Amino acid sequence: MLCQPVQAASWQICSLELRVTDVLKHPYPKLQAQILKVSPTSTTAECPEEGATLTFIPETTDYQSQIPRREWPKKGQSVRVNYRYLDGTCKGDGHSHACRIEHYPLAGS
Repeated sequence: MLCQPVQAASWQICSLELRVTDVLKHPYPKLQAQILKVSPTSTTAECPEEGATLTFIPETTDYQSQIPRREWPKKGQSVRVNYRYLDGTCKGDGHSHACRIEHYPLAGS
């Protein structure tokens, strides 16, 4: 019997305006940014709060690949990200657990 790897509802989207505060290198390269403005696209979206800090790897708008590091925004630069997440149940090694799949595409990339 084949089992589905993920069972989930629908994507939730939050439009975020960010200011890059650092380019982290450990344990792997990613951006750190302060959230300047948050615009949820629905009343059910759980968006991060303005003023909070988040770390992420910027992706293309089709979510198919990461943006090459040489094209990442620089420290101090402001960017828009259409943060998208999907809550569901992941199944692995015989145990189900709640999980959240997250994507951080740069708007207009």
